[in-house]
Amino acid sequence: MPDPRNYPDTIQSAESSRPLRRGVKMLTINRDGKPFTYAQPGWWASFDDPADDEGQLIDEDNVIRAAARAGV
Repeated sequence: MPDPRNYPDTIQSAESSRPLRRGVKMLTINRDGKPFTYAQPGWWASFDDPADDEGQLIDEDNVIRAAARAGV
């Protein structure tokens, strides 16, 4: 995924030292007792395993996370 902000494609996880790749992962959260799935950009250890939630968010990534939790 090209990134106009020139973020690196891969960083090392501070938690586990696993490589985290830049991209968008579909996440499901419960909002008002109902599941809500949204596209969360960030660095992720796995895009395919929904149980693997190791990742890192920065800058605009956190804006999207906050909006999803608020129901915006």
